[in-house]
Amino acid sequence: MQHPEEEDQRKGESAHDEKHKSAEIVIDPTQIVTNGAHSTPTASHTYSEALEVVGQGWFHTLLMFVTGLCLMSVINETVNVGFIISAAECDLDLTFSDKGILNGAGFLGVVSSSYVWGFLSDTWGRRKVLLLASTGALITSALSTFSPHVWVLIGARYLVGIFVSGNAATSYAYLAEFHGEASRAKVISWAAMFMAIGLIFLPSLAWLVIPLDDRFDLHLFGMRYAMWRIYMLLCSLELILIIVGLLYLPESGKFLLTNGHREKVVQILAKIYHINQGKPEHTFPVKSITLDAIDAAFANEMQLRSSLGFRYLWQQTVPLFRVPLLWHTLKASVLMFGLFASSSGLFLWVPDILNTYLQHEDMQLCDVIALMHANKTAARSEPSASTCPITINANIFLITTLMGVIFLACYILNGLIINRVGKTTLLNGWFVVCGICGLAILWTSDFYLTLILIAAFVSSGCLGGVLSAISVDLFPTNYRAMAMCLILMTGRFGAMAGSNIIAYLLAYNCNLIFILFGGSLLVCALIGATLTET
Repeated sequence: MQHPEEEDQRKGESAHDEKHKSAEIVIDPTQIVTNGAHSTPTASHTYSEALEVVGQGWFHTLLMFVTGLCLMSVINETVNVGFIISAAECDLDLTFSDKGILNGAGFLGVVSSSYVWGFLSDTWGRRKVLLLASTGALITSALSTFSPHVWVLIGARYLVGIFVSGNAATSYAYLAEFHGEASRAKVISWAAMFMAIGLIFLPSLAWLVIPLDDRFDLHLFGMRYAMWRIYMLLCSLELILIIVGLLYLPESGKFLLTNGHREKVVQILAKIYHINQGKPEHTFPVKSITLDAIDAAFANEMQLRSSLGFRYLWQQTVPLFRVPLLWHTLKASVLMFGLFASSSGLFLWVPDILNTYLQHEDMQLCDVIALMHANKTAARSEPSASTCPITINANIFLITTLMGVIFLACYILNGLIINRVGKTTLLNGWFVVCGICGLAILWTSDFYLTLILIAAFVSSGCLGGVLSAISVDLFPTNYRAMAMCLILMTGRFGAMAGSNIIAYLLAYNCNLIFILFGGSLLVCALIGATLTET
């Protein structure tokens, strides 16, 4: 039982507490009025979350189309020479050696500038680099069609390779940085298919244009502007589409974000939201974007690249040639070199070889090549000849178009079965099949079977994506980008080397072409068996 004094004291304390509670000010943030308007707190989103709000739509379709054309331009400007060397042989007085150097000039340009374009992409911006590269490639490619001499053409195609290398180094990053994890891998795969489409486009266009040389006799600036020159000019038309598309597209949002331009990123994503969703830009619910952990790490790396300049390239490259990464670098580089040397190296010569083979379908391929070399040597020994002995069979372009279709089918097939059979198993299985097909060419005289074996042999080029997927897993995250750049550079150097090796062997020993390159694919299978997937 409480005393009356204690009860009065308790009531007094309760009244005192209620008096203080009534004096507290409770602020409802939703009721704050600024200049007569209610203000609500701004919710912050990460860049990945903002991309989910933006959604997928017409913007991303246009983006994939433009970046796909960028990748296709790399194929167009490096491989198109293979379709004109027969037609240009008389105009430029080409030898086997000249053809080999000309075939490899574009690849050499790509190899020698890849590092520089990658650095510029990370410091200047993705869109700026793609615009500069595409514009430079368009101008130099157009000027190359006026080359009066083979070495002028070789130099011009080398410059084209330097510029178009910027598209190869930047396209994937530009496309990927507008996509979240859920859609990124899929759209990159779709964009990569444009390279296979390029291998269909080039011979199809050649079939339509080059055989018209007998019907038209054009002259520009005092020189005969042959159809093979017009063909090269038309091969560059996609660069115009790329430039127009890039003028409409914005800079990469992630690149701007990691450089501190957060408000500009919100504005860009609001416009994309409007294009994709059809809703007004001011209804875009994201008003503030912050860096998540991955973006913050990327931003720090970008700042490091900018501050160190080309020293950063050295710091990123040296560890690739030290244990334990050394063996991964060597294995992946050797495999990519062998793959490109065998597939791209021979594919560049296929139109020229077929142009003679179609006239002697009952002979073995190397016997036809020996005859082709003998005929050209005899023609050169007769300077009195006033007409060009080379005639272009339009069927060679239909055959190479079909090979391009086979390439595309192989890309699709690899995508369907790679998860079922495993990357390493798929890679080594293809190496063995393609190597055997290359060696089998020496023992067949059936025309159609030979064509099938050649198509199977050069289809090894479709393994580039599979090998890249394996190589990515071989290196730590902070060295992956530089490792892939180095490995792909080695591959393109292999295409150039393969073309020139074939140029030499065509004149001296054709059999060694298929023994060397067919056997190299089998050796690649043995090396590939030592690769470990993660």
